[in-house]
Amino acid sequence: MLERDQAAIVATLLEGPARLPTDLFAGAWRQVLRAMTVHANTISHARLVALEDTFPRTRAYLGNAEFNRLSRDFLDRGGARGRAHAQIGAGFPDFLAHEAGVIATDLARIEWAWLAAYHAADAPALTLADVAGQGEASLLALPVRLHPAAMMLMLASDAAPILDPALPAGTAALLLTRPEAEVRLLPATPATLALLDAARKIIPLGNLIERLAEQQDGGGAAVVPLIAAGAFERVRR
Repeated sequence: MLERDQAAIVATLLEGPARLPTDLFAGAWRQVLRAMTVHANTISHARLVALEDTFPRTRAYLGNAEFNRLSRDFLDRGGARGRAHAQIGAGFPDFLAHEAGVIATDLARIEWAWLAAYHAADAPALTLADVAGQGEASLLALPVRLHPAAMMLMLASDAAPILDPALPAGTAALLLTRPEAEVRLLPATPATLALLDAARKIIPLGNLIERLAEQQDGGGAAVVPLIAAGAFERVRR
């Protein structure tokens, strides 16, 4: 009975008063509808605030009025349907891709990836201190994998400097890391992201260095800033 009643309330909030059983609540029907309207408006407001809090830079770029209009449209079209409160913004970047242009879309994608990195599972990051002093054979055989908080994005616009002025214009890809408590944004190349994607499973560090070296002269040295950024998890042998 409880599950049936809860399902009826959810259906009413999503699809309107026609879905509300007349015997669900005691009292005059007009009063019941008024109470449900207040409840629905409270939920709607909370969802709008959640989107504002999730995408502050996107909101600043679009302006408050336009962001609010798009947010309401997103919710009215069922963009938050079936999602927990913390996941309301999951489909918002894709929605903006059809409604607001590439810069706003990229900004929202970056902000959503930032949250994913921030809330990712904790894991010890491989550091330069971990590899310092190791012999060549031991270093090349060192097992690593992508850190759970490492997020990778290809960009379709020059949105990166709008989000963070320290990022250079023309940034085509981003690596987000969180080796400790702070999320970092680093410019990357498509080739670097492809390399990192190969490290989703445990792989010897030497294999990554070899792949970097194949991409460009002296490319193997590019693994150093990736380690310094906290892109890899320290894997116990």
